[in-house]
Amino acid sequence: MRVKILNALGIFIGIAVGVGLFYQLISTRPVQKKKNPPDFRPTAEVKTVKAQSYDAVIRGYGTVRPSERLDVLSEIPGMVVELGPHAAEGNLVEKDALLFRIDDSSIVAEIDQLKAQTASIDAQLTEVKVQQENDIRLLEIEKRVFELVKKDHERLINIFKKKLVSEQQVQAAETRRNERLLSLEKRRATIALADQKLAVLKANRQAALAILKAKGIQLSKTIIRAPYRCRIENVRARMYQVIQPNTLLASIYPVDSPIEAAIPIEKRHMAALYDFDTLDRNIPPWEQVKLRADIHWMSFGQEQKITGHLSRIGAQLDETTRSITAIIEMPGPYERMRRNMGRGLLPGTFVRVAIHGRRYENILVVPTKAMNPDNTLYLVKDGKLSKVDVEPIVALGTDVILQVTHAIPSGSKVVLNDIAGAFEGSSVRLWERETDTS
Repeated sequence: MRVKILNALGIFIGIAVGVGLFYQLISTRPVQKKKNPPDFRPTAEVKTVKAQSYDAVIRGYGTVRPSERLDVLSEIPGMVVELGPHAAEGNLVEKDALLFRIDDSSIVAEIDQLKAQTASIDAQLTEVKVQQENDIRLLEIEKRVFELVKKDHERLINIFKKKLVSEQQVQAAETRRNERLLSLEKRRATIALADQKLAVLKANRQAALAILKAKGIQLSKTIIRAPYRCRIENVRARMYQVIQPNTLLASIYPVDSPIEAAIPIEKRHMAALYDFDTLDRNIPPWEQVKLRADIHWMSFGQEQKITGHLSRIGAQLDETTRSITAIIEMPGPYERMRRNMGRGLLPGTFVRVAIHGRRYENILVVPTKAMNPDNTLYLVKDGKLSKVDVEPIVALGTDVILQVTHAIPSGSKVVLNDIAGAFEGSSVRLWERETDTS
């Protein structure tokens, strides 16, 4: 009996231990997580755009050139027989320094000939004047002689009436009077002819002097000097070259004047430079607002930078590129030296320019990659795509400027990537860079 009780007790204890172990295994087994179904929605890279202020910057490239340039032209024909000691491209030339000398031998010969001609005319004038003065004195004598002969003739006529003289004596007296009268008229004619000769000689002398003066001016133009302290941009003339009037010999520019760069910009970017609604349309905008421009270039392997300003906009439109030219004015070399500014900025230097234009207020800045060719973009609203038509104010580089509207309010999430098969209302997954929150 006792043995049976012990066996039953052992069986019960074994069952209890087994049940405890089974419960322990059940309670400690790992819980299997419920698997989510796969998400087949496309991923949309988005950027949250908010209303902001935006300073427009127009960027471009160009080449430095003098703001003032003088083309040295020949004014007379001839042969170049001398070049100035510093008449070479890039050289600095002081005021009145010799640039070119043109052969003057033919002009000098003509001047000598004209001087001889003038001297001959002066001698003829003197001779005619002396002869005329003699004729005038003789005229006075002949006048007195004529008066005496005339009175003698009248006296004989009176006596003839009294039959005291013969008719032959009266006729002889009349003949003498007529001869003296004829001589008197000849003398007057000679004096008048002398006046005509004097007038012709004086006219010839004036013409010779005028030509002599013109030749003197031509002679002065055979020597071409620098009109001011300048740098030679280029030299076109060569030694012993035969030139004609208006032949381009060289181009120079004053070293003390500002320099400039011509930067092609798109015509549509004019709206990003000036707020025309606040400006007078009758006055050029660059005369009302002075826009700053940063100029960068390389010199001896180092980047240099100075600040200039937009001085004007060219009126001509390039039909091929639809671009206009912005003229950026910069300080000249001596002004830069005085202000200890960048070095190595000479005409011909290639520069990179950033023009600081107008400021936009309460606008949205969207990356260009978000824009579709038809001026639409996709927004994400409540996890779904929404296609929106937009009218960009202007596109600058990688930025497109948009107005804040009901269709695209501040805080909109703009899709940046291309989504294959995207359509209005399709669901997407969002991905946004944490650092790209502006």
